[in-house]
Amino acid sequence: MSIEHRQGDRHSVYLAAELVAEGTAPRTAITKNISEFGLLLLTRANLNCGESVVVKIYPPGDEMRSVDVPGKVVRLEELADEEKGIWRHKLAFAFDKPQPDIAQEFKEFAVEQAKLNAPARERR
Repeated sequence: MSIEHRQGDRHSVYLAAELVAEGTAPRTAITKNISEFGLLLLTRANLNCGESVVVKIYPPGDEMRSVDVPGKVVRLEELADEEKGIWRHKLAFAFDKPQPDIAQEFKEFAVEQAKLNAPARERR
């Protein structure tokens, strides 16, 4: 049984993202869930726990806008073979300071994504 380390309500939302560590090229990722304290991403990047990173998240509707949030890698685990596609790792990321406004904005995106993924009869 694993110990729960996360704080705050998490919202499942899938958005394009990049991981930018000092001195390296941005690495592609996708958000999986978010809270005001951090987020979980899927990525091919192989970063170290404790490493400082800026996560650039690209909200839908404005491809030129990114939400840039500094923080640290708190966990990196390899995906199981059956979970792998283009992604290789789950990366847990803790914001340097709580981000309630970002969490609220992304919660709204999560609600919209859930509606789009619901069967047609549930969308009415």
